[in-house]
Amino acid sequence: MTNHPVIVLTIGVPERVLKDLGQAFGSRFSFIAVPDETALRDQLNQVAAPIVLCGNLPGPASGEAIVGQLATWHKAAQGILLIEADRVVNTLGTPDALRDFRYISLPLDVFAARQTLEAAADIAALRQENRSLINDLERYLATLRGASEDRVKQVAQERDEYRRQHIRMLDSIRNAERIQRAILPSEAKLDAIITQYFLIYKPRDIVSGDFYWTHIVKDEDRMVFYLAVADCTGHGVPGAFLSMVGTTLLNQIIAQNPWQSPGSILEQLHDGVLNSLRQTSRRLDIDDGMEICLCRLQGVNVTFAGARRPLYIALQDDNRRWRLEEIKGDRRTIGGGRRREGWQYTDHDLEVPLGSMLYLTTDGFADQSNPQSERYGARRLRDKLLELAPMTCLGQRFALEKELSQFQKDEPQRDDMTIFGIRAPIMSAAALQLPSGAFSVTGNLIL
Repeated sequence: MTNHPVIVLTIGVPERVLKDLGQAFGSRFSFIAVPDETALRDQLNQVAAPIVLCGNLPGPASGEAIVGQLATWHKAAQGILLIEADRVVNTLGTPDALRDFRYISLPLDVFAARQTLEAAADIAALRQENRSLINDLERYLATLRGASEDRVKQVAQERDEYRRQHIRMLDSIRNAERIQRAILPSEAKLDAIITQYFLIYKPRDIVSGDFYWTHIVKDEDRMVFYLAVADCTGHGVPGAFLSMVGTTLLNQIIAQNPWQSPGSILEQLHDGVLNSLRQTSRRLDIDDGMEICLCRLQGVNVTFAGARRPLYIALQDDNRRWRLEEIKGDRRTIGGGRRREGWQYTDHDLEVPLGSMLYLTTDGFADQSNPQSERYGARRLRDKLLELAPMTCLGQRFALEKELSQFQKDEPQRDDMTIFGIRAPIMSAAALQLPSGAFSVTGNLIL
């Protein structure tokens, strides 16, 4: 099995944009330019689940018109519109209408373009898998041509029902993905309140058991920023349900007391998970829980508490040489057991110099294996983070994604992956102008 690039047919896309896309995503996507509609329709028939990137063409054949006609040319085709940012709303409608329309805006935002292309590639893979399943069923049906007419009709009905169930299941999981991403902190809002950061968030399935959470608390004299990265038991739908429980509990805990320490928050989160999953009942055998890394950031001061997850800090010594420190969390998970009286999660108070990097991670990256069944490993990840720390946050993210791709090759992803890297100082000028109060970054009060 080889890891072939995903084919993206392009029409009306400027050569300079094609060059930028090829340089940014050449190992993941293969961009094939076609000159006109006739050539595009010929190419569509050669790809099982084609992705088409449409720019503006001379004459009446606009990119919007081609996207609108794709479904009539190829049932599984997906259209992505390339459009200038200042024309998005005028061309596609109101901001609410844009949620159901896939586009890449110019000037090119590499991170946003990657998200759009990856989402299209995921849907293309699902459609290809669905078509393969349907083809298998149709081949099975062909072997029954000698059977009675009633039996053939029954098999056809079973095939159609399987197809309907498969579509309903995918639609439900896609809806769950949209709900989960709506609960996670918006990256657009993170961009506005954090000076420099990067985020790698890769669910193993469509939805994820990993989650990240942020909160800002401010009064006239001080301002703190809470940041957490958590790994819930399992992945896929069960993990996603637990991640939503964790996010909801964290918001409730902060709402009750905005200024408490991370250790106190984790203790309340542990009790909340026990109660939510009814793990205090001896009649129920539920041991689901989560591992979490939680930081409270205030200027150069950081307070960290962890449940089986460490905090990594990359900083320079007096000779300007970089070193990586690992602050270990407690060896006790959130949930997954009984209450233990007198136990408290440990708060670690640190002073982080300006320019230092903080890394909050789940274990998915380190646990990923290659085709030789070798794990990447936590030590190798620490060494890589130390190597990349002097780079910009955007450069670190691309370097880590490249490292993962080269190591993993065509080996399936084993677990959800999250790495949140953030450079001191944390808060942007826009965040410092916020009024007093407590704000969730997913809410409407940040922007």
